[in-house]
Amino acid sequence: MANIKITFRDGHIQEFKHIGRPGGSYTKTVKYEGAFVIITDEWGTETAFPSDTVKSVENTPTRW
Repeated sequence: MANIKITFRDGHIQEFKHIGRPGGSYTKTVKYEGAFVIITDEWGTETAFPSDTVKSVENTPTRW
């Protein structure tokens, strides 16, 4: 389970909070492919951001 926070170079912040999904331990994930930061939600929907617009990515587990 994870909460993902992306801070952009222009100061804008976008958060992807863990919601969960029935039937298993589904959570949001972050991956880096080429020039993109890609967030995948619990249902498999992907959101991609060009990495040159991203200042930082925080991937915080909700349990540890």
